[in-house]
Amino acid sequence: MFFIEKGNKRNYLLAFVGVVLYFLLFNVTTIRATQTDYGLKPIYGENQVDQNGQIDIFGNPGQTIKTSIGISNQSDKSQKYVVRFYTAGTSDSGTYIYNNDVKHDSSLKINLSKYISPSKQIVEVPAKTIKNVDINITIPNKKFSGYLMGGYSVSPYKQKVKTTITSNGTLIKNKYSQGIPVKVRQNRDNKKEPNFKVRNVFPTANSTSKSRGVNANVQNYVDGFVPSLDVKATVTRRPDDHKFKVKTSGNSQNVAPNSNYNFYIDWGKKPLQAGNYHLHMKYIAADKTKSWVVDKDFSISNADAAKYNKLSGIKPNYMWLWILIAILALLLVLGLGIYFGRRNQNKQQPMNNNMNNQR
Repeated sequence: MFFIEKGNKRNYLLAFVGVVLYFLLFNVTTIRATQTDYGLKPIYGENQVDQNGQIDIFGNPGQTIKTSIGISNQSDKSQKYVVRFYTAGTSDSGTYIYNNDVKHDSSLKINLSKYISPSKQIVEVPAKTIKNVDINITIPNKKFSGYLMGGYSVSPYKQKVKTTITSNGTLIKNKYSQGIPVKVRQNRDNKKEPNFKVRNVFPTANSTSKSRGVNANVQNYVDGFVPSLDVKATVTRRPDDHKFKVKTSGNSQNVAPNSNYNFYIDWGKKPLQAGNYHLHMKYIAADKTKSWVVDKDFSISNADAAKYNKLSGIKPNYMWLWILIAILALLLVLGLGIYFGRRNQNKQQPMNNNMNNQR
């Protein structure tokens, strides 16, 4: 066994902490150097509503507004960047996103990307300088009472794609980019709120985390928006079964206008069971002054319960089957015993009658 003298304990501890801090600081410095060699900032114009770190503008139908963003090249060489615009969507974590992976919701009537010019451009920025990039936004002629949202995405030109493989064999391709959100309205004082509904609920599982539950596909089917919502979800069985209840909560839900996403409700250690269920969800504004409630009935089939339980690592419980087999075997033995017992009695009955007649 290795012992450390009392007088040296402090020195060893300080040396160990110093080594750990060295590696941590070295790694952090390396990451920052590779990821922050360029930066973005919004350039506020006359039609800007608030100076809130995003392009938040208003205008009349048909009006074209010039917006600008600044790209800061902090490297020692001239760099090229790709500037794109994407209409906003919502990720399954409840995050407002704008990228090529966004699938437009069926409720989206006005796609903001069609009113951006240019929607894509390649910009060269000299070393250690900031260059302003102009993008025109035309306010749609069609009237709308809420928001059109999206964002400018800026990424290094021809950057190499980094690929990683997860523990379950999934290939993930990563590209680094930075962005600035864009919000467009026709009324400067517009404060239209979202409106939610649950389109469907379906079971799901994760083989890596060994978890199972259901996804509630939540849709904000209007062009309203309120940031940073809290959400509470409760699932019970139908008809009212107070013995079963699972709860999940989330915060900072930023659900883009006219978008949908899957909110995951964890089943915990419980296995999925076939049956009828009820989902109750409540979204709450950050200042607690407003809330939105949605409800949805749904069902889980035997096939889906077995499929996703197995996927999450739950082995089927065949105890009930063995008990049933044991009961059937016992009944069979008893039945055979009764049958052969009566058969022997019937055989012995004539013999007894013959003996009585001989007497």
